[in-house]
Amino acid sequence: MAGLRMVWVALRQRTLDPFALFLLALFGAGLVLSFTTGDPRFILAKDSSGSLTAGVVLVGSCLIDRPLAYYAAQRFARAGGAAQQEEFRSIASTAAMRARWFRVSPVWGIALPIDASLRIAAIYVLPINMAANVSQILMVTVFGLLITRTLRSTRKPQPAARTVTA
Repeated sequence: MAGLRMVWVALRQRTLDPFALFLLALFGAGLVLSFTTGDPRFILAKDSSGSLTAGVVLVGSCLIDRPLAYYAAQRFARAGGAAQQEEFRSIASTAAMRARWFRVSPVWGIALPIDASLRIAAIYVLPINMAANVSQILMVTVFGLLITRTLRSTRKPQPAARTVTA
């Protein structure tokens, strides 16, 4: 359903949202892989492969003019309403924000494959019931840490207080 909505919006606005296209490709690949085998370990590992792919794409996106983090932020700003979208437009092309896009993308791009590797190892080493739980705990922990770090990096630095000397 989300894929149909993306196509509808793209046709109506005559523009593609790179972040939505990226997510659609990830979910589509996951759906196709779900039907590949009935092995429960493979099904669990398939989810980890999405994180691995996302990480590689995030790092690779740093080679283009605007990394994927830019498009993700743009999408969140659009969802936040007109005021947030206007604020995004006003600061998106500044040198500080361009540098931020190029810092956020590799952080996520490196952390996600590490997460995927740990989860895949747990899936194939631990008993299946424990592996499923450990995989979810790892994923939630890594995403929580990445989101927290990303949100903290968006805070604007406060100007240093000036001291008056006599």
